[in-house]
Amino acid sequence: MITKLAPFFRSSVFKKQLVAITGLILVGFIIVHMAGNFILFFGPEAFNHYSETLHAVPELLWIARAVLIVAAVVHIRFSILVTRENRKSGGTNRYAVAATRGETNFAKKFMILTGALLFLFLFLHLSDFTIAGKTGPSVELKGQEYELYGLVWNSFLNPLRVVIYLAAVWCVGMHLSHGIQSMFQSIGFYHDRYTPVIRQASLVIGAVVACGFSLVPIYVIVRNIIGGPAV
Repeated sequence: MITKLAPFFRSSVFKKQLVAITGLILVGFIIVHMAGNFILFFGPEAFNHYSETLHAVPELLWIARAVLIVAAVVHIRFSILVTRENRKSGGTNRYAVAATRGETNFAKKFMILTGALLFLFLFLHLSDFTIAGKTGPSVELKGQEYELYGLVWNSFLNPLRVVIYLAAVWCVGMHLSHGIQSMFQSIGFYHDRYTPVIRQASLVIGAVVACGFSLVPIYVIVRNIIGGPAV
């Protein structure tokens, strides 16, 4: 049985489907993470309670992290393999959505580049908000410590961090938008009527995700200007 399946596991079809499946896992994480970020709008008590709930069962949290890490590594690895194989074959049916004539789609041309940049940003993001301590001056607001809420708030008062964060989340939006289109192509779905709809929907989803993540630093900056943190 395994011998019969071996050719399929080595095929470009399997690799593309693996890229699509792992991409779907990462998309799910992105949506959940964005929704969790919105809790910051309800103040420090709600946001810190959300953080404490996530860490209430460390074993489950680490299992989730392990799944995400494996999914990210597999996604990147097989995306690179598929791209290399298609370049070697000289074909035009790459793991990317075909653009219309004259279309200049940054996400299409730099899919691997944006993916690599996001992978690097992930380590920076984890260092800032997951690994960093939740006590001390970095979490203080108006002379009191506010744990993760204070850490996030103070981080987004740093202009350089905000610029890097906004650039990264818009890369997420572009990568996600093109990835959704590529996922449907990788499973062999193409329809003259529905494929353009999928393309437009993916652009909307990518923009919504990018805007959603951008709201938090923008809220922090504006709120800090007009009245300070909501504590």
